[in-house]
Amino acid sequence: MFAFLMAMTIATGSNTFWGDIGIGAYPGESYKVAPNGLTYKPMFRIVADVNVGNQNTYLFAKSAYYAEKPQPGVTTNKSQGQFDFTKRQYDFDIGLAHSILPQTELRFWAYSQSNINRGNDLNEPYGFKDGAVVAARHYFARSLWVGQWETGYYLTKELSDNDGNAYQPGLFSEVTLSETIGYGIQGFVGGRAILEKRSGIQQLDTRIGLKRVTNRENNNSDVVLAFERDFGFQQTAELNRVLLEYRLPFHGY
Repeated sequence: MFAFLMAMTIATGSNTFWGDIGIGAYPGESYKVAPNGLTYKPMFRIVADVNVGNQNTYLFAKSAYYAEKPQPGVTTNKSQGQFDFTKRQYDFDIGLAHSILPQTELRFWAYSQSNINRGNDLNEPYGFKDGAVVAARHYFARSLWVGQWETGYYLTKELSDNDGNAYQPGLFSEVTLSETIGYGIQGFVGGRAILEKRSGIQQLDTRIGLKRVTNRENNNSDVVLAFERDFGFQQTAELNRVLLEYRLPFHGY
């Protein structure tokens, strides 16, 4: 299906591709929940965001690879020193966006979250989450700040809450705002609320930080410092992370 949509998108003319790649580190005490429901301490991540199409219709794909430092009794491989790591999690989204109004898109995507660490199992990893989502996204800009607002619905499957328990997500809403401070520095804040289908808010994931544009004449590469907090609802725990990340945008025809 997605191969057919990609062929149709490329055939419509005025096509291009754009996105960014990045690598980030988690200094200090940072915590994240893996798809198998276990909490771990991320060490670094590698991300990619790729879009192919035109201003009206395009395909998008996002991926994120997470690694953690080996821990006795938690991971099977033994630590090989200060810089050793173990593979932990791989997330992948693929979808289609189509403009329905000026600055407004209808978006559909499928997601998968894979646990790629065996934990204490000597044979194979366990734990996998996947599903499908439909949403509308609106882009907006003012004199000082820009941003986007997205709201939609999880059509299928499940996610893990902050305690690692699986639940069925339903409605969600997400907003991101950024403002130029000066000297190539932007401040940003964002949040994503997810409701469980049979109750109220299950997760509220927030992000606040600074972005420094390091090279304005070469794709505006960015250095990002962010503080992330996943608020727990339904009596679940709160998880905090500090992320230092380098992002390199790209664009071509």
